[in-house]
Amino acid sequence: MSRKAIIIESSNVVGESDLPGARVDQKNWINFLKSELGGAWEDSEIIPLTKPLSSVLEKHLEDHKDKYCFVAFSGHGCDGSIVLNDSFKSFPISRLKPRGEKGSMVVDSCRGVEAATQYSFAAKQLLVEGAERGRSVIANSRQGEITKFAAKEGKLPKRFDHSVRWRRALLDSKVGIVEMLACSKGEAAGENPKAGGFYTSLLLQSADLWQQAGGVGEIHSTRAAHDHAARKMPPQQTPEYKPQGLIFPFAVSV
Repeated sequence: MSRKAIIIESSNVVGESDLPGARVDQKNWINFLKSELGGAWEDSEIIPLTKPLSSVLEKHLEDHKDKYCFVAFSGHGCDGSIVLNDSFKSFPISRLKPRGEKGSMVVDSCRGVEAATQYSFAAKQLLVEGAERGRSVIANSRQGEITKFAAKEGKLPKRFDHSVRWRRALLDSKVGIVEMLACSKGEAAGENPKAGGFYTSLLLQSADLWQQAGGVGEIHSTRAAHDHAARKMPPQQTPEYKPQGLIFPFAVSV
């Protein structure tokens, strides 16, 4: 089964406060997916969108309904909808979901609170973790370039193995769409301007820590990533995951 990732950020919308963390989220998602840890996605498999027109987003979602589709959104929102751009400020989350048989959707936005609370519990820590993750992803990207060169020299590229294992786990997964929301109804979703949204940052951190612990099981699932983030959040922000029993690969052991 082929795959596609649609990574959306709507950080600077007319009439709304700027969310620099959303722009960081988009960069972090792209770097993570392209890394070996994230499954060695190719550039051709990733579509970054900034404040897209609803028609453009709908077209991408429809065009890739025959693939595993990963959709990530970072920006403003309220319960049931997101702020897609200057014109579409109540874009239904139901229309953001992947259209195929298998897919995952991560929405890092508020759900009914006008301004996201800047919790003090993680601001400095997330900034440090974001920097560490950035160095890790850069290292993985460089390793990817090295393995591409090795392939030209007749050696087996390591990235190919990570991609194959990620896809194999996908094939073994049940049919359905995973929804991962940064907070519950009525809550705010916090961010650190330099490290990104708290929820997104903690999802990515979960993969790093899992790998550092030895990457038990070869595959780190979407559920495991969510559970890690949920444990690290303050009581004021309660992430949601549904359906409870459905999982897809999130990271692979490097």
